[in-house]
Amino acid sequence: MLAGAAVAFVAASGTASAAPSSVQPILVCSVTRHGSTHSIFGYSNTGPNLTLGVGSSNSFSPGPADRGQPTTFQPGTKINVFAIDAAGPVTWTLDGVRVSTPGQACQATPTSSPVADWGPVVAIVGVTLVLGTLLFWRTQRVRSNS
Repeated sequence: MLAGAAVAFVAASGTASAAPSSVQPILVCSVTRHGSTHSIFGYSNTGPNLTLGVGSSNSFSPGPADRGQPTTFQPGTKINVFAIDAAGPVTWTLDGVRVSTPGQACQATPTSSPVADWGPVVAIVGVTLVLGTLLFWRTQRVRSNS
């Protein structure tokens, strides 16, 4: 989705807890179109696999609390894990740490790419046509030189 683009991670400080959280939400970027904000999220987990069901430790506000966010968090930093569309600002609270939309502007949007709406079959057909044409002309050139 954002291949090749530099992405800055936004992880805001949340409420303090006795033990530091091993998992933190990441707001990768946001883009606003037609009155709705499309935001892409990920997370960073410095601990072992962690499961946090939707609830007070893994929720969005204002509701609904469940907006398709993960409930199982593998170790490492994961970006582009899920996306939401919201009419206004929302906050994802994950293990006491919060990030709020809108975030940094996305470097690429689906409307900025001329092939974004093409399906994989159309892309494969297009590449095949280009390569086939090049091969045909190469073959014709070799024959004419013989």
